Amino acid sequence: MALTAIQQKKRVIESRSRIREFVFGIQDGLISTVGLLAGVQGATENNIVVIVTGLTAMSSGAISMAAGSYLSSGAQKDIFDKEIADAERLADSEPYVAAEGLLNALEQEGLSKEHGYRLVKVLLQERNVFLRTFQEKVFGLGSAEVNQPIAAALVMGLSFVVGAFVPISPYIFLSGVQALYLSGLLSGITLFGVGAFKGYLAGQSLLVSGLKFFVIAVSAAGMGYLIGLVVQYFFPGISIPA
Repeated sequence: MALTAIQQKKRVIESRSRIREFVFGIQDGLISTVGLLAGVQGATENNIVVIVTGLTAMSSGAISMAAGSYLSSGAQKDIFDKEIADAERLADSEPYVAAEGLLNALEQEGLSKEHGYRLVKVLLQERNVFLRTFQEKVFGLGSAEVNQPIAAALVMGLSFVVGAFVPISPYIFLSGVQALYLSGLLSGITLFGVGAFKGYLAGQSLLVSGLKFFVIAVSAAGMGYLIGLVVQYFFPGISIPA
C-alpha cells in the first residue's frame, strides 16, 4: 500500500468518527417528529398547522441537539487535553518512569523485553516522538482528531434536520391519514437505510444491519408509547394521541 493510500485511509477513518452524531441525530429527528406530527394531526386537519409545528420542532430540536453535542464533545476534549498535558509533564519530570511504563506496555503487546528496550532507547532520543508514543501506548490517548466539538455539533444538528424533515415532507403534498401513513412509511425506510449505510461502513450485512437499526429504533418508540399508555391508565384524565 502506497504512503498516500495510508494517509488517505487515515483521513477516511477520522471522517467516519462522526457516524455517532449522524446516527443519533437522524434517529432522534425521525422518531420525535413522527410522534409529534401524529399527535398534532389527530387534533387538527389543517396541514399548515401540522407543517409549521413540525418545522418549529425541527428547528428547536436541531439547535438543542447541536448545542448538547458541542458541550459534551467540548467537555470530553477538555478532559482529553488535560490528560495529555499530565502525561507530558510526567514524561518530562520522570523520564525513566515514563520509559519503564512504555517498555511494559510494549511487552504486553507481545514485543520482547530486549527489542522493547532498544526501541524505547531510540525513541528517547526524539522527545516529541517519545511523548506521542508514550501517550498512546501507556494511557491510550490516541492522536486522531475524533473530538472536534464544532464538527460534532454541525453533524448532529444537520442530521437532526434531515431526520425531522422526512416525516414532515408528506404533509406538503397530502393531508390527513394518508400523509400520516406515508410519513411513517418514509421514516421506517429511512431508519432501515441509515442502518444499512452503517453496515456498509462497518463491512457488515446491509440487510441485517438495516433491520437491526430499524427494530431497535421502532422498539424504543413503541416502549415510549407504552409508557404513555401506562400513565394514562393510572391518570385517566391524560389523553395519549393515537
